[in-house]
Order: sequence, then C-alpha cells, then structure tokens
Amino acid sequence: MRVFFKTLGCKVNAFDSHALHTQLQAKGFHACESWQDAQVLIINSCSVTRNAEKEALYYARKFRRALPACFIAITGCYAQTDSDFLRRYRDIDFVVPNDRKPEFVSLLIARLEQKHQHKLPPDSIAVSSNRQGHFKLAQTLTAVNMSTATRKYVKVQDGCNGFCSYCIIPYARGASVSVPVAQVLEQITTLVAQGTREIILTGVHHGDNGDDLADGMDFPALLEAIFALPNLQRLRISSLEPSELTDALLAVLERHQDKFCQHFHLPLQSGNDRILKLMRRKYQAHDYRQRLQATKQAFPQAMYGADVICGFPSESVEEHLDTVNYVQAVGLNYLHVFPYSPRPNTAALRIKEHVAPAVIKTRVQELRQVGACLQRDYYQRFFNKEVKVLWETKSHHDRGSSPLMTGYSRNYLRVSAPYRRELIQNESTLTLLPEHCDL
Repeated sequence: MRVFFKTLGCKVNAFDSHALHTQLQAKGFHACESWQDAQVLIINSCSVTRNAEKEALYYARKFRRALPACFIAITGCYAQTDSDFLRRYRDIDFVVPNDRKPEFVSLLIARLEQKHQHKLPPDSIAVSSNRQGHFKLAQTLTAVNMSTATRKYVKVQDGCNGFCSYCIIPYARGASVSVPVAQVLEQITTLVAQGTREIILTGVHHGDNGDDLADGMDFPALLEAIFALPNLQRLRISSLEPSELTDALLAVLERHQDKFCQHFHLPLQSGNDRILKLMRRKYQAHDYRQRLQATKQAFPQAMYGADVICGFPSESVEEHLDTVNYVQAVGLNYLHVFPYSPRPNTAALRIKEHVAPAVIKTRVQELRQVGACLQRDYYQRFFNKEVKVLWETKSHHDRGSSPLMTGYSRNYLRVSAPYRRELIQNESTLTLLPEHCDL
C-alpha cells in the first residue's frame, strides 16, 4: 500500500514522521514522493497556533477532493488537543492522538483491515479541552533505516514541563521525557554507518535531558558521549532555551568545534521584561543578552536565530518597539516571527487586553522585515569567503534552466550551485558569492 506523510510544525514532528514512515515500510508500505500517488495520506499535525490547525484541515480537504477514495489519517499535536472535533471532521478517516502515537502503525493497520470502524483508536477518549497526559513518546519512536540521507534527525527528549502562558505544547506532547542514552548512541552509530553526514539533535527542551532517568546524563554529558562516537562528521542542535546554554555546554562545544555545526537557535519571544513575565518565560531580557554574548565570544562566526511572538495580550506599542530594537541590538541573525494565537485553556487567555488582529499583523510584518535584513547582513559577511557546504538535493528553478544543487554550510547558510552529481551527499568547499544565496 502506498503512503505519504504531510508533516506540519516543528523538527520534533519531522522526526516522528520519519520514525513512523520507517516502521510502516518495515510492514510492507511503500513511500510515495508525491501525495497524488498515495493510497494512505497521513497528516502529522501541529497545534502551536490556530493557523497551524487550519493548515491541517486544509490538507485534509485538499487530499479528499483530489483523491476521494484515499484513506486520510491525522496524528500529532492537534490530534491530541482536539480529537473530538477531528473525529467528527468529514474529510478525516482516522485520528491517532499523540499519546497513542507509539502504537500508530498497529492501530493504522487494524483500521485499514477494518477490524473496527471507529474514528479514534479503541480505548481512546475524545477530548476537546487540554489535559496533560503523562505519556512517554520518545522512548519508543526511532528513525533508523537503511538510508544514505545526508542529514537525519535524532530525538533525545520530548515533552515539556514549562507551561508558558501562551503555549499548548505541554498539553499536546505531555510531560518531559528523555530518550535513554544507549538508544540515542545506538541510533547515531547506525545512521553514521549508513552514510548520514550530519546528525541533528532535536527535542522540546534539551535542558531537561536526563532528569527523568535513573541513569540519565545531562545534556552536556550526552553531547560529550555523542562527540566520542567514531566517524561522526557533523552534529547540529535544533534549538536551545537561553537557560540551557550553560558554560558547561559551551565548554563541550568548544572542545569539539571540528564536528559541531556553529548554529544556535535561541527562542526569545519578547525583548520586554513585563511581557516576558506575563509569558512565564524563565529569564529577563538582560539574561538572554548575557548568554548570547557569552556564546558569541566562543563562536563569533556562528549563526544566531530566535523565535519572537508579536501581539501578546496587553503588549503596547512601546513594548513591541522594545523587541524590535532588542533583536537588532543583541546581534541576532534571523527571526522566526509568529503572531500571538489564543490557545484553549492557556493562562494568557485570562489577560483582558488583547491586541487587535490588524495590529498584530502589522507588527509581524515589521519584525519579519527586520529579520530579513539581519539575515541578509549575516550572509554578506561570508561573501567571497570559503565555506564548507554539505550538498543535499537537485532542483530546477525555472523551466529550461540548468539544474541546481542545494545544501547547508556548517553555520546554516542555505546555498545553491550548479548541479554536480559527485558532490551530492558530500561536503565541499565553496567560495560564497551573492548568486549562491536566495535572499
């Protein structure tokens, strides 16, 4: 049976999709490169914003219109936080909440074989409001298969105990849980042996790593163990909270600069202390700046990015401008800008002064323009300099144009160059020019 995954949201979801894909292939399913060829379409959903949820429904409708006979399943965070709505949605055949995701393959097969006709797995209770189930996702999902993919995600932690006032993730993914160290090391060893050139460590909160395991390692110790593995070429960390960027962690990364990809994604959310407090973030603006400056001293050439939320309830014009000025002053190189999105049962909903949608949209546009300028300035620093690029894909930009290959430098510059087959899945040195960059 032919299957296609549509993955929405974060890198943790990307890992989960690959893990489930691997398990389905082991059961005889065939992966499709195009959704139009699939018999089974799986949406791995996100619920971090209302727009993310709408996107999942959009794809369900699109798939159903184009392929009326196909089987459409949905899993992921939206399937966890509002399974009651999704089971009643006409374009969806099967809903697998996150707390049942480790059983996804067996549940899907049973449903396809018509062992039951329910929209939810047996023994699952439909929910329409947030409750944090203490389920354990990470310990059972792995993504190792016989593949020579250039870059692969390895999940080392899942879930969150933070409960930021705007965030639905603790309800959608459950309490923090670490993947056992032996399992992490085994996955990476297997992937490297299969030809994977870059390992990307992913999780919701790396700083919680090991806290729930009797024999767990904290994140710096885990990194040290990973760097000691033979034949590892490149290691990238997907995201770190500012408090997780400790001196001990920096010391490990400095010792292994030959393998560490110098790229830091450090969620900020706001540059104003009052808003950060309302968000229940565990730092103030000066704490973030301090950790960023310490990291820049160790890695001055690295790329630094951040998440920012615009239009948090009661955010004033002046507080928005604090964020605009802050992201430019501290030396960030790109921004992921999100409009504030009310999430059911989160504490931020109790704040009375909500910002008008039109105002939020304007603030988002302003900060995205700032982010584009920061990114352009960073790329320009490397023009006419040599960078090491791991080449991944072949693509055609325009009809009749020569094929291009795309890849990433160690500091996360995304570049393209004329296609050379022998360089795909290999790292080579490139003298970076403006034409290599899509800015």
